[in-house]
Amino acid sequence: MKVLVTGSAGRLGSVTVNHLRDFGHEVTGLDMISSSTTDIVADIRDGAAVLQIAQKFDVIIHSAAIHGKHYELNYPRESFIDANIYGTLNLLNASIKNGVNKFLYISTTSIYGDAMVDANQAVWVTEELNEQPRDIYDITKQTAEQLCKDFFYKEGLQTSVYRVGRFLPEDDNLKANHRLYRGLDERDAAEALRLALDHSFAEFEIFNITSGSPFNKEDVVALKHNPVEVIKKYYPDIEKMYESNGWALPKSIDRVYNCNKAKQLLSYNPKYVFEYLLSLNN
Repeated sequence: MKVLVTGSAGRLGSVTVNHLRDFGHEVTGLDMISSSTTDIVADIRDGAAVLQIAQKFDVIIHSAAIHGKHYELNYPRESFIDANIYGTLNLLNASIKNGVNKFLYISTTSIYGDAMVDANQAVWVTEELNEQPRDIYDITKQTAEQLCKDFFYKEGLQTSVYRVGRFLPEDDNLKANHRLYRGLDERDAAEALRLALDHSFAEFEIFNITSGSPFNKEDVVALKHNPVEVIKKYYPDIEKMYESNGWALPKSIDRVYNCNKAKQLLSYNPKYVFEYLLSLNN
């Protein structure tokens, strides 16, 4: 397939470009920043430029965004609205005008926001959990998702949404802890997107894309208050393994991201999970 990947200089975008090329797809990377995976330097906020660029593609994978880290850097609301909403709208309009068949939108699990706060137990996060955005980043990602939904039903564009988990730069200890319940490796995310290229949906679909978790729903209360005992139930030698690395187990787990829908509908099978990280460090 001929695929346009926006945000191609970013952590997920660059891995996705290379991964799809490895599988024989003809991939063009688009970003405002030059990189080895960026073929076109352009701004998605420029509607005329986007309209011209988005020609002769089968699929657009849209990962470009102003992110949550920019909120912490005090970027103005206008920056989020212009890039995350109007930039997405420009790409959607260009898809319709240029006959693009599919539009894969990269969203975020951050969109669940305050719905993931519960003093009594860890929150079991499926796609059915109602979003409760906390800030302008979450709000603009939620709005862009709704734009995709509108284009699916009113324009017939095969849009779908992929809410990715956490893949920020972290030390090995924190990375391992997060892979237990909320983390994600970019390589697994790229594979999920590759799998999605081969699927068309009768209804607008949203997927959580994370590393998954060993935990079950009945663990949620204990995970909040005594996660070590729960973790030991699944990994009896975990304390010894952590001690050998000088690591600390989490004192509380507030959420568990569930990606079973992606596993069932996309045949998604993440590889770079908690057990993978343990194998590298023990």
